[in-house]
Amino acid sequence: MRPALDLFFPPTDEQLRFAKQIGVDDVVLFTTSIEKVEELSFKNLIAIRNRVEDAGLNLFSIETLPAHFNDKIMLGKAGKMEQIKQYQEIIDNIGRAGIRHHSYNWMPTGVWRTTYSNRLRGGAKGIAFDEKDITNAPLSFDRAYEEEEIWDNYSLFITEIMPVAEAINVKVSVHPNDPPIPNVGGVAQLFRNQENFDRAMNIYPSEHHGLTFCLGGWSAMGRGKDIETVIRHYGSKIHYVHFQSSNGTVPYFAENFVDKADYNPFGVMKALKEIDFQGIMIPGHVPQLDGDSEWRNTYTVANPRYVHPMGGHQARAYTIGFIKGLIAAIE
Repeated sequence: MRPALDLFFPPTDEQLRFAKQIGVDDVVLFTTSIEKVEELSFKNLIAIRNRVEDAGLNLFSIETLPAHFNDKIMLGKAGKMEQIKQYQEIIDNIGRAGIRHHSYNWMPTGVWRTTYSNRLRGGAKGIAFDEKDITNAPLSFDRAYEEEEIWDNYSLFITEIMPVAEAINVKVSVHPNDPPIPNVGGVAQLFRNQENFDRAMNIYPSEHHGLTFCLGGWSAMGRGKDIETVIRHYGSKIHYVHFQSSNGTVPYFAENFVDKADYNPFGVMKALKEIDFQGIMIPGHVPQLDGDSEWRNTYTVANPRYVHPMGGHQARAYTIGFIKGLIAAIE
């Protein structure tokens, strides 16, 4: 087990150098900002992978496709089979390009937070969620979508894509809903508790189908105090870890520095060691420090597509150092 750094697609040369300089050997590329499926063509993925390797790094995973790549699948709308075919092609491209992991989420409404300026120690800013703030939220789509129909849509998706993933040797892993509450914007949220994760894993049992284990997400579900039990429950189904923290549980939780987590970070590392975890751990969400960079490289002043800070290189270096210290203590 080892730390890795999360970057946005496509990575910049500066970010790749930074990753190597702080002592990581693997990177994960988030693809939430891409617009066209051609950006994930075999040809383009080969070029990106070689750029990463030229920097002395390994491209571990392609994570989180933009919602418009699979929204019709998640909501069961016309065009869902075309999107499934496209998704199958993307997974095939990932595998053919020599990338062995893909992480996905099942969040038609995306990630929700109700503040991006929650005050942390020294005036650092963190993100938080308070369910009462979304009580009067309008429907995100044309109507409300109930849980069992979302399950039906999920079952179609996973049974269609997993044979492709198995054939091309790509491990596919699901991230918790964020926030992990029953309903957001009129859409049922499946991945909010252990019962539902177990149900998903049983729909298509496979060593290639597992979890992107987000410590912050599981803590917000109320499992912070027994998160080591959850880790042992899933064992080899945990493909990699988002090593981020939160305080409190739904309906209100606030993200914080990794050393201020509700769970015991050392206990987490011990449990991962016990299950012989061989994967990576990325910082995921981190606080925004004074003078920190804007980590999403698609952000520009001329085109401020993203207006909320999510922590930059300083906070990530701090988290990587913390993870390295835990690993050294365990080993």
